[in-house]
Formats: sequence, C-alpha cells, structure tokens
Amino acid sequence: MPKDQSKIREMLITEKIELIQWLALFPAITVMVFIRRKIGFRMLKPGSLFIMAIILLVFSYLFGGGFLFGGLLFGASLGPMPGMIKLYALAMLGMGFYQRFLRWRELCNGVRWHTYCPGISILEVLSIPAFLQANRRIYRFLDPLLCWLVAQFIVARFSTGLAAWLAFASFALYMYENALFEKMLEQDLDTLDGLIASEVQMETVKHFEGPQPEEKQRKLQDTGGIPTGAAPDIHRQIELRKIKMAKAPDNLAKET
Repeated sequence: MPKDQSKIREMLITEKIELIQWLALFPAITVMVFIRRKIGFRMLKPGSLFIMAIILLVFSYLFGGGFLFGGLLFGASLGPMPGMIKLYALAMLGMGFYQRFLRWRELCNGVRWHTYCPGISILEVLSIPAFLQANRRIYRFLDPLLCWLVAQFIVARFSTGLAAWLAFASFALYMYENALFEKMLEQDLDTLDGLIASEVQMETVKHFEGPQPEEKQRKLQDTGGIPTGAAPDIHRQIELRKIKMAKAPDNLAKET
C-alpha cells in the first residue's frame, strides 16, 4: 500500500475513533446527571437531553413488547417493573434541566465555572485513597464501575431493561472519561513541550545577541593602515557628546 494511502487510512481510523468517543457522551450523560454535580451548562443541552429521553422511551417500548434482548443479557425475565425505564427517562430529564438551571443562575451571578465541565463525582465525598484520586481514576474507573454494579445487583431485580441500559451507559461513560483524560494529557504535554522549546529558543537568542566576530574592532593590518573605530570608553564619550550637541540647538532656541 502506498505511503500516502496508509496515512489517509490511519486518519480515517482516528476520526472514526474520535466520533465514537464523542457519541459515547450522549448515553453517558443519562447517568452523569445522577452521579455528578456541577455539570457544565453546555454539557446539558436541551436537544441532547430530549433525544436521550426519546431513545430511553423507545428502549422501554422494545422491552415492554417482549423482546429478548434484555433476557439474553440478564436472564430470561424482564423483571417485575419493565416500565421503570419510562420513569428513569423522566427523572433524567428533570435532573438534567435542574442542573442546567443551576449553572445558568450561577453564570448570571458571575460564578466562574467551565461550561463543559463533566461534573464532580458523588464519590469525591468519600475517603478514597490518593492513588485512586490521581489521574481522574475516580471518574475513569470508579464511576463507571459504580453504575455497572448498581445495574447488575440492584436495578436488574426490578427492571432488566433499565439494567441493560445502565450497563451500556456505564461503558459509554468509561469510554468518554478515558477519551477526555487522553485529551487533557495531550494538552498538558503540548504545554510542557512548548516550555522546553521556549527555553531552547531563549538560549539560542542569548547565544547570538552578543557581538558577532566580524563586529570586533579591526586591526591596522586589516584596514590597510587606516585607523578606524575607537576603544569602547572613547566610543561611549563620542555618543554622549553627540547627544549633547543634538540638544544644544533646542537649548539655544529656548534662550532666545
């Protein structure tokens, strides 16, 4: 395969991965509104919330209609409360718009908060080891794991359909958080590389800002015996005298 075609193929694969990671945000937001606080204003766009609510309702219809998708994932039974997905969709809409309202009120009151903030995990209030707090491990691993465990061992007893959705949303949250972490890491590394490059450039400037070899005072043998240039101290006196002579006409004009 030609080199140019391989590069184009790699770019297409990268773009597809980025698209999948971006799409993962939408199912992830259906659980983020419950396990995160202070989600950014622009993260909770009304269109996205309504679309996900509609998808949840369609999901509820599929499970309510006796489809075996949930049974294949969690057993043959759909659970005693298959309509829980509808209630969850309404609750998700309510929590999403409530957090969006809070962020808008804070913005109007001058509170500075990033409008694309993915929120603060409810697990932050716990005494979690420093190792898990570093590098967003709470958000990348513990939050998705919490959603999956709740889906498997609690929600699945009442609604297999909702449990299936929460399991899918927890995986989407995992994908989104890891993609966000990689993006933040790339930005930090770019900043670090920029600092290193600027330091090297400053050293280069310092190296060349001094007098160049050809600017040094030439000897008589280099000028055919014609004396040129002056010693640094004499040169300084000449420059001061030139400044005084330049100011002299102005002083005379003032006196007259």
